[in-house]
Amino acid sequence: MSYVTRRDGRYFYRRRFPADVAAIVGRAEFRKALGTADRKEALQLARVVSVEFDRTCSDALTQSACGGGAGAMQALDEPTQRVTAESILERLRAVVDGATRSAVEALEPSQRQAPTWAAELEWRKAALQAIADGKHPGAADYNPAEAMAALRALEALERGEVPSLEQPSGTPQKPADAALGAFAGSPDQRTAAEFTEALDGYCSRVSEGRAGIVRSLAAKVLRWPSTPDAQVQRIMQFAEERLSAGGKASSVHNQAAGLITVLRELPGWERIALPRNGAVARAVRQGGQLQADARDSMPLAVVHAVLQAFDARGDAVDAAAARLLVRYGLRPLELLQEGPEALAIREDILHNKELVFHAGLSGAKNSASRRSLPVHADDAELFRLVLADRGAADAKRARARVKRLGDAMRIALRGKPGKLSLYSLRHTCADLLRAAGATPDEVGGVLGHTAKGSKATSIYGGKAPLHRPRALLAQVRELLEQGTVPESLPA
Repeated sequence: MSYVTRRDGRYFYRRRFPADVAAIVGRAEFRKALGTADRKEALQLARVVSVEFDRTCSDALTQSACGGGAGAMQALDEPTQRVTAESILERLRAVVDGATRSAVEALEPSQRQAPTWAAELEWRKAALQAIADGKHPGAADYNPAEAMAALRALEALERGEVPSLEQPSGTPQKPADAALGAFAGSPDQRTAAEFTEALDGYCSRVSEGRAGIVRSLAAKVLRWPSTPDAQVQRIMQFAEERLSAGGKASSVHNQAAGLITVLRELPGWERIALPRNGAVARAVRQGGQLQADARDSMPLAVVHAVLQAFDARGDAVDAAAARLLVRYGLRPLELLQEGPEALAIREDILHNKELVFHAGLSGAKNSASRRSLPVHADDAELFRLVLADRGAADAKRARARVKRLGDAMRIALRGKPGKLSLYSLRHTCADLLRAAGATPDEVGGVLGHTAKGSKATSIYGGKAPLHRPRALLAQVRELLEQGTVPESLPA
């Protein structure tokens, strides 16, 4: 079995630890970069790394065996103490006292993990109920009676029944409210430092704007150290609060899915996902479906009218940008954030040279967005005109250009039916690609959202010929120039 995986053109060795080893080392997965983009070399290096993996497992088990033996001997030497009903009741009183004090302290925003006090109590009660039912990952380490006592204390506090708090004469051995935090013994637990490293890696591959949004959401919603289940619970609580406050389901879905995407960067968390059951989960998932269904393409007649309106305004740069967006299916920011360096000569594996536009060169939405698009000879001057107008190479300037072009598009679309915008030009290009016979993978390769695992995308740096994307884009250009309306497009 091969444990070599490929990501962004580079190879990694990834292998899950056995359950007993994972519990000892505190990680679910062994991961190491092989430092090569050549598969043959990666497979050779993987043999060496597999020896390191085996040594890590054997060392962990050896240390555990030594430590376990010492612990067993200690246990034999300890005298057995008789547990009385009074000591058990004393522990329960201490649990109730601790849970109540902690909940009251959570009234201070800095003392809680959730955005509101009510939400804080909800997730605490859910964790305690899971412990009592034996469904929590650390339930075996806690007494269900203590969990139920703490749960009843929180419910009483919600009703306004504040119990008299007294300093107990003893301390509980394992108070149930300690389970509300992360479990140090859980192999799936990750720390803030690990997440920061994963987040930095993700942000280095996406645009500056998207990176800022994800960082802000992560700081607001996620708490560390934590396990996957706890983070999913926090994300769903955040989604429920946003939906209750009147937030759009599509926006909430984007935010929740964005957080899940970042969490998958953590080793061993690759399978984390939003839940499917429950009212909130269904609402969030339906928000993603609504967003996909609401993407209206611009009818060809409207495209021609809009381009004529841009020409009439006399702004050659905006007119050129609008034409390039519909001809190449670019995201507005992908075009308007780039400078002249994004237009370059590319040589493929067969030594064919052609002019291409490097989309996502200054920052991409995701790895698939980084692609090379063959440029038609008649469009070269349009690209140079738009790229030369960028000015300062910063995100603020790029977004200002997008806003200006979007405002001009809204003016040109006044009185036109449908939910149309600047982004509709990209959807029109997608429909024209399908009308030209492009497969879903080929459409994704041109647009920059290729399905995971597909080889259709032409991420720059590769040497694959671009014959198929060039032919498809030429047909899109021909359909636009002739004004032909395929049956799959509205007139």
